[in-house]
Amino acid sequence: MKNLILFIGVLNILLVYDLNGQTSCQVLQPNILGKYIGDCKNGLADGRGESTGIDYYKGEFKKGLPDGIGTYIWYSGDTYNGEWKHGLREGKGEFKYKYGGRDTLLVGIWKDDKFIGSPSLQAYSVDYKNTISRVTFIKVGNRPYVKYKFSRAVGEVYDITNIMLQGSSGYESNIADFTGFEQVSFPFKGKVTFTSPNAFMTSILNCELRFTIYNPGSWIVTMFY
Repeated sequence: MKNLILFIGVLNILLVYDLNGQTSCQVLQPNILGKYIGDCKNGLADGRGESTGIDYYKGEFKKGLPDGIGTYIWYSGDTYNGEWKHGLREGKGEFKYKYGGRDTLLVGIWKDDKFIGSPSLQAYSVDYKNTISRVTFIKVGNRPYVKYKFSRAVGEVYDITNIMLQGSSGYESNIADFTGFEQVSFPFKGKVTFTSPNAFMTSILNCELRFTIYNPGSWIVTMFY
């Protein structure tokens, strides 16, 4: 009987120690500060664990901060899965979020919690062109759109006909001087077909371009023919 009482007493001490240890294990990221379950070292979350506050994080910790591989879910539902360092997105990862009510995915490299692109991929590629001598791709900002321009030797032209646009995302827009797609997600695959007189006005050209843009941003695609 005495042995049973002693065993129960030791068990209670261990449980209290465990609970107190778990309670005193701190997470230093304010938005996930709340309930923590996982490894602890010197009073800080360290190792694998999960912490729930305004937001939620599950993965690796170091000295109280996300560090290593982990998944972070914001209260809005946006999700990042990838590498962390000192509580910031750092390294390879993917970020799922909504832009303009549409699901958007960024996959690539992060630095100091900012997306810096996908260096492993080229920024764009021309997949097919017909009766088009060359194409230029110029990034002019960060708003997600793809705008088209058409040019002969004399400069930009507007006498194109039978234009047809296809895009893998976003919505087609033909307002004022804008012809292209707004609110696109990347990678963006586009197709443009149109007819136009040649530079000497002696024949009609049937032109087609297919391309892919990998890096997010505001892009102007100019077709020369």
